Amino acid sequence: MTVNRDFTLFLGNLQIKNSDTISGRYGSITRSLNLYFRDSDSRTNFSIQAGSYGRHSGINGISDLDMLYIIPPAYWDTYKNDPARLIDHCKTEISKTYPNTSIKRDRNVVVVSFQDFVIEVVPVFEWKGKFKYPDTYNGGKWRTCDTRAELQSFK
Repeated sequence: MTVNRDFTLFLGNLQIKNSDTISGRYGSITRSLNLYFRDSDSRTNFSIQAGSYGRHSGINGISDLDMLYIIPPAYWDTYKNDPARLIDHCKTEISKTYPNTSIKRDRNVVVVSFQDFVIEVVPVFEWKGKFKYPDTYNGGKWRTCDTRAELQSFK
């Protein structure tokens, strides 16, 4: 065996084998939230694949996937004083698409537990190029992250 062949084999072993399934489930979750918040059946608009999968640094066997879903700004007044309510509404809508899947709220995410991996959905509001996300701990508040900058930096 040559170093080139060994390295090619190594890289092949790291490639995510179930990316079609992962993308399909991301799309279904996005669609369910788009139907509720935008009356749209888009499977791609207003969601961002984040974490190692979104950075393209995940490897085969990845078990935890992160997704940001951008809530329309018109809903800010509805949720600004009750971040938990936003997570609960997202959980309810995702449950309509996956009624037989374990779905729960966990501090600032909706955890969708499939048999082979988990998708953590973070509902966010876009604010001056960054994102405000809910934190339900200790009465609830909003925190800020810059996921696009993180993804771009890693690229």
